[in-house]
Amino acid sequence: MSRYIEPTTDFGFKKLFGEEKSKNVLKSFLFHLLELESPIVDISFLKQEQLPDSRYERVGVYDIYCIDEKDNRFIVEMPKVKQIYFKDRALYYATFPIFQQAPKGGWNYRLNPVYCIGILDFTFAEDERYLRRIQLSDIETHEIFYDKLTFVFIELPKFNKDLSELKSYADKWLYFLRHLTELDEIPSELSDDAEMDEAFRIAEITAMTGAERYQYEDSLKSLRDEYSILQTARIEGRNEGKTEGRMEGKAESLLSLIELRFEQMSEFIEKKVRAITDEEILLAIQKLALKASTLQEFQKAIDNLGNEKK
Repeated sequence: MSRYIEPTTDFGFKKLFGEEKSKNVLKSFLFHLLELESPIVDISFLKQEQLPDSRYERVGVYDIYCIDEKDNRFIVEMPKVKQIYFKDRALYYATFPIFQQAPKGGWNYRLNPVYCIGILDFTFAEDERYLRRIQLSDIETHEIFYDKLTFVFIELPKFNKDLSELKSYADKWLYFLRHLTELDEIPSELSDDAEMDEAFRIAEITAMTGAERYQYEDSLKSLRDEYSILQTARIEGRNEGKTEGRMEGKAESLLSLIELRFEQMSEFIEKKVRAITDEEILLAIQKLALKASTLQEFQKAIDNLGNEKK
């Protein structure tokens, strides 16, 4: 068994960056990754669930949402599954910390910076770049038009630097995230930073309480199950797609995933999936299947999805 936790699990990620005792780790990570002008002095966690203005609008739920002493806001997420509209989702989530800054009464529209960080356990671009820092710019001159909204996307599978190639603290943090479970001790190349040493201490499995160990094992199992289900679904989808139409193949792939996930299939769900002709809806149902705990919960979620589309 590894000495350190798997940071891409929900439990591992939040233990490393989302708890009161890990604030120093989070501050260092954000400072180096975002290349901020000065270190973050203090940081406070905000509610992860963001409620919209209307009951007809969707809720936003973040892995980590925090604010520093200058009122800069940070969203940090670790998506594990590739999504067709990933960029749209990132922009939608960025709207919550923007409109929350509007006070009641008179206001001159001045906003504080918002940083949206996605640590991706998948790739969404064909090039070799593993780190992207994005701001709004002029199309013709490429000059920055607005510097208070920054997106940072990290494609972890593309980060292939070894220890001798690490040039910055940002690189060191990405190496930490990519290779933590492979390490038996702290490499000398990573031991020159107090916050990273603290991160290694927090990540030690043997230092966990019994309850934490149980939560971690459960989170690790969910991660492995999700990976196995997605791999099987992709294989089934490719095989089905060779002999049937594109959408038919995707529907069959989704049905295979559902059957593997819940070890059963209802006639209602099968008819519902086979009748879908919109790829976006199929993707939404796939996400519901991975999130639901029981077939009944999944079926209810599909009903709600249908109501939202009306």
